[in-house]
Amino acid sequence: MSTATTPAKAAPAPDAGQEEIRIYFHTPILYWWPVWAVGLVMALWTAVDDHHMILAPAGSEVYANRVVAPEGATLETPMVHVARSRWPGIIFALTVLVVMYLSNASIRGVWGLFGLATLASVILLFNWLDLWTPLRQWFGLLHIHLNLGAYLFIAVPVLIAWLLTVFFFDRRTYMVFSTGQVRIRDELGEAEKVHDTMTLTFEKAPYDWLRFLAGLGAGDLVVRAGGANPANYQLPNVVRVGRKMALIEERLRTRDVV
Repeated sequence: MSTATTPAKAAPAPDAGQEEIRIYFHTPILYWWPVWAVGLVMALWTAVDDHHMILAPAGSEVYANRVVAPEGATLETPMVHVARSRWPGIIFALTVLVVMYLSNASIRGVWGLFGLATLASVILLFNWLDLWTPLRQWFGLLHIHLNLGAYLFIAVPVLIAWLLTVFFFDRRTYMVFSTGQVRIRDELGEAEKVHDTMTLTFEKAPYDWLRFLAGLGAGDLVVRAGGANPANYQLPNVVRVGRKMALIEERLRTRDVV
């Protein structure tokens, strides 16, 4: 855990040319970029594979590369792109499941190490009981096929929502560190709170390493304001939080807090 506090002694005057540091924090949708990224890649895979799906009624048979439907039944042959391989659907489904867990669960510090130890124990147990063979057999029966439209129907709206949230809505509320003060701005409500840096402490919560990797170095920052109007501010999912914390500590040492 990293904590920054203001020094007791006054430092030399700050450089007037130093810029403000803005801290943007995000909703958990920050971690959903693998869904739209993998979805678009799987859509491209499906399009390049260039195979189409045939809807055949029950009882249909294949003879010499021809599908024969039962008497009285008809075949439907829509122009639906589906990849021959089962892996695009499996990869996309696993990506969605992992991201759903990642954006809702949090394993930090010691609990993260405990999780890794538990995973290692499960792997050793599987080896001891020789369960890998039946597991591979079961996995071989798993076939997930999504058509091109399904990938785009999921990936494109998630991409649009991700872009709007991360680069627009999440940037309406932020914290600004400038010379001698910290301002918390809410452009949606047109509100602003100002605190003197002498009353502030900053703390970086322990990393959740899975979120750290998926969120491009994201972590949580806690700001505590003392004085006549004490307040605590939770800044979740700050991208490159380690870099931001280093800049804050540097500014605090020079009395130019952003």
